[in-house]
Amino acid sequence: MTDASLADMALELRQKGIDCQTCHKLLRNTEDSRIHIPDGEIAQFLREANGSITLIVMDHDLAEHCKFGKLLHIRVQDTVADCILRNPA
Repeated sequence: MTDASLADMALELRQKGIDCQTCHKLLRNTEDSRIHIPDGEIAQFLREANGSITLIVMDHDLAEHCKFGKLLHIRVQDTVADCILRNPA
């Protein structure tokens, strides 16, 4: 599942055969990311998923919710930084 800022990534991952939806699709059954979903509601949804959903996230505050709540997440900025540091030019 992606946060709102990564909605385009969800589509691209689906096109590559990866089961990925936006948080808006899963929580509101819409692709309209203009609708606000509080971070706490997304975190609760992930808790209720019992580890079956990983959030792909760019939003710092939402990533912090996940980190301290021990919820599965991939923070894009961390993944990019790790990749760059492992493969210096």
